[in-house]
Amino acid sequence: MASTGTNDDGFKLPGSSLDEVFKAIQGYTSVGKSASLTDIAKNTGMHSSSISRNVGFLLGLGLLEGRRNKAPTEIGSKLGLALMHGAEDEVQPILSEVVSENEFLKNVLAAVRIRKGMDESALRAHIAYSAGQSKTGSPTTGTAAVVEFLKRSGYLKEEDGKLVVGSPVAIVPSESLNQEDAEAKSASSRNFTQTIEADSPFLISIKIEVRCEPQDLEHI
Repeated sequence: MASTGTNDDGFKLPGSSLDEVFKAIQGYTSVGKSASLTDIAKNTGMHSSSISRNVGFLLGLGLLEGRRNKAPTEIGSKLGLALMHGAEDEVQPILSEVVSENEFLKNVLAAVRIRKGMDESALRAHIAYSAGQSKTGSPTTGTAAVVEFLKRSGYLKEEDGKLVVGSPVAIVPSESLNQEDAEAKSASSRNFTQTIEADSPFLISIKIEVRCEPQDLEHI
C-alpha cells in the first residue's frame, strides 16, 4: 500500500483531495463486498495507487474494514450511496456522525474551539502535527482534505476570516411524525420542531408543540 505520509502510530491522512476520497468510497460501495485495489480500480476507472493513498484514512474513519481486501462498513455504504445519488442533504448528517465518533477529528475540533478559531494554514499545520506527519513529508493535500471533510460535516465553518467550530443542523422530516402527532395535526394542532445551533459537537433538538383545538378559537 502506498504511504499516507504518517508514521505507524499516527492518524492516516488522505493522500488525495476529498473528491478522490469520495470516489474511492463510492467504488467500494458499488462493489458491495470485500474487494482488492485492482477490483476497485477497474470499477471506478481510478488508478490503484490513488485508491491506496486513501484507504488508511477511510479505515481510520470507520468507512472501510478488512485486511488485505477491504469492504465498506454500514456507514461507509450509506455515505457511498448518498454520494452516488447526489443526495447532499443526506451526506452532511452522515459525515457529522463520522466526525462525532472519531477521536482524532474531535480533538482537532477541540483545538479550534480552545483557540476560539484558527486560520486554515495554522489548522492544517496542527492536523499534520497531530497525525504524526513527518517533517520532511508533504501534508498539503491530506490536511486540506481533512479540513474540507470537517466543513462538509457542518462542524467547521468560516467566520470573520477564521475557521470556527459550528454544529450541524438536524432537520426532522415531516414523515418522521408518529401516529399521535399525525392525529393531533388533523385536529387543527400545530407542531413545530426547531434545532438550536450550539458551539459543541453535540446536537440539541427542542420540540415545541402548540395544540389549538377548534373550540379554543372562540376564546381568542
